[in-house]
Amino acid sequence: MDKNIVVREGGLSVRFQAREDGVVELCGFCPEGMDVSPRAKEDAETVSPVVEVQVTGKGTRGMHAYKHNSSSASVDFHYEKHSLEAWEKGKELQIFLKTAYGLEAVYHMKFFDGVPVVQVWTQLVNKGEEAVGLEYVSSFIYQNLCGDGKLPYGEKTDIYTPLNGWSCEAQWKKEDIRDLNLPGMTVNGFNEPGFGNNRYCYGGRSSWSSCEYLPMGFAHDRETDETYCFQIEHSGQWHAEYGTEPGERLYLALSGPTEAENGWWKNLKPGETFITVPAAFGVVQGDVSAAAGALTMYRRKIRRPNDDDEKLNVVFNDYMNCLMGDPTDEKERMIIDKAAEMGCEYYCLDCGWYDKGYWWDRVGEWVECPERFPNGLKAVCEYAKSKNMVMGLWLEIEVMGVACELAAKLPDDWFICRHGKRHIDNKRYLLDFRNPEVRKYCSDVVDRLIEDYGVGYFKIDYNVTVGHGSDLHSDSCSDAIMEHYKYLYQWYEEIFERHPDLVIENCGSGGQRMDYGMLKLLSLQSTSDQTDYIYNSYIAANVASAVTPEQAGMWVYPYEDEEEHVIYNMVNGLLLRPYVSGMVWKLSENSMKLMQEGVALYKEIRSDVKEAVPFFPLGFGNIRQDALSYGLRKGDTVYLAVFAPRTKDVEIPLAFGKEIGQAEVIYPKKGNCEYKVENGVLSVHMPQEKTARLFRITLED
Repeated sequence: MDKNIVVREGGLSVRFQAREDGVVELCGFCPEGMDVSPRAKEDAETVSPVVEVQVTGKGTRGMHAYKHNSSSASVDFHYEKHSLEAWEKGKELQIFLKTAYGLEAVYHMKFFDGVPVVQVWTQLVNKGEEAVGLEYVSSFIYQNLCGDGKLPYGEKTDIYTPLNGWSCEAQWKKEDIRDLNLPGMTVNGFNEPGFGNNRYCYGGRSSWSSCEYLPMGFAHDRETDETYCFQIEHSGQWHAEYGTEPGERLYLALSGPTEAENGWWKNLKPGETFITVPAAFGVVQGDVSAAAGALTMYRRKIRRPNDDDEKLNVVFNDYMNCLMGDPTDEKERMIIDKAAEMGCEYYCLDCGWYDKGYWWDRVGEWVECPERFPNGLKAVCEYAKSKNMVMGLWLEIEVMGVACELAAKLPDDWFICRHGKRHIDNKRYLLDFRNPEVRKYCSDVVDRLIEDYGVGYFKIDYNVTVGHGSDLHSDSCSDAIMEHYKYLYQWYEEIFERHPDLVIENCGSGGQRMDYGMLKLLSLQSTSDQTDYIYNSYIAANVASAVTPEQAGMWVYPYEDEEEHVIYNMVNGLLLRPYVSGMVWKLSENSMKLMQEGVALYKEIRSDVKEAVPFFPLGFGNIRQDALSYGLRKGDTVYLAVFAPRTKDVEIPLAFGKEIGQAEVIYPKKGNCEYKVENGVLSVHMPQEKTARLFRITLED
């Protein structure tokens, strides 16, 4: 008889079945209170293992093309036992699985109190006598997506793809699943509705996890109004795949690197353990705003507790539309004065402090440049401290420039190598954190800068990729990337153990490494390198889908001394984490007052920002839209940013299930726009195009 495992936690109802043959399936995943009955008898011939494992020397269960849902080794794993135990933030389910040849698995699913999102991963242990080659291991697979209701998934499913790129981050594309060639249909001669060989997939190709796509996604069931959400918590290669199953079923498979897509292969020797990258998966009753809110709550649960994400410090950074990597003692002092005048609390001296002239290919030793700082860099750091700001510095700790003298003296095993040569990207060698000597050197750099200069903040950048990885001391080049990130994460954990008050910003040419492998550890994320303030709003309006608002560093960088220009810049950052910068020497007294007003307002509302959940009343924005809006809600208080880049009139539907008591412009104070709320719609008439305003709305029962 089949064995059922049902868990109702965190607003979710989840059902597993251990079949008579021992194979465990995840057959139900829905909002709490909905039916998660066992799979219908007519599905008995279709097997959907809870873990997909492709083992070298074993085939597939049938015709599959490029899909990852039919490995024959997956049905070798049979139920042994399971446990459901309390942990600090909820419950953890563990399902123990065994094969006849010694490969064992533990399937982990963590539930979080009050959050309808779980964290899932699988641990494989080789307890046999021979090595086992791994070609694919799923972090999570669910083979009944959008399976509730009466309609087949092909008639009701929207897929949201998170396009991401340099200076155009977090740009979502919504598509009917039929436009992705994944409809449910009968295959001639097989009578298997929904079966097909095609798939829809996207992923990360190298060490920039979000170079082309964010490692996440949404799927919406239009019939039941359920929205599924997921993310993959890894900074290297990853894979997300939608595909079809017999019986009009849609599956979603999430993983780290694969052999087919990334050349990943792991030779798991007797006694060794392999752990997949973690993935998150959830479902809510509601639209993508509701799902983004659930992910936001989950992300707050999994990240490292730190004071910065509680205090939401206002950071001034001297790079974007400011010094642009050309610092000097004189310039820094002038800008420090302006930052302090605005009310900033941290001051980050960005790139260029370590070398004169063209420094790009000489980074790596991290020693101050005396030509730039004739009085010493410490004098500048002390000056910032005298203005009551914590001092920060820019580092790109994982690289050394090809012209760096130290790099020429070091052995090759310090670096990512292939075919007997060091990999070079963008005139940099890439350090390999698998080497303990590398980790020791980088730790010494950080410790020295903290001790010598009193640094309390680092912006750690990453402007390169490792390509396919390293063939030194690895089963595959791709596996070296996985191992590099395992040790990089450990390195960060050790840094925080020694320096618990240190704040580290995660930057990868802006948002090219924007993932919760890094953001579970680091308190801030640079969201873009975009230099145009209008285009920046198209990122600001969406980026809370990818990062919690309080971790989403958003540039506020006025470069024109014009009132609406300054206001628009400030609204970009007020519901996220403002990174203040810009051509501050251009700003008049009036513009400085607007900046001061914005920073002061942020300090008033940031206690709400860190607890509120995002919503997107106009849907996710894109660069074709004339108007944008993004909001945060905490209880009966709603903050709403309204952007009018190419219009004067904006209408925003406000569906909160409560009456709207009051709506007011809170930035700028003088408002200077017309607005009204009627029939649940906020109508705003701006004084001109390229304007933005921040509203506060109170709700009533």
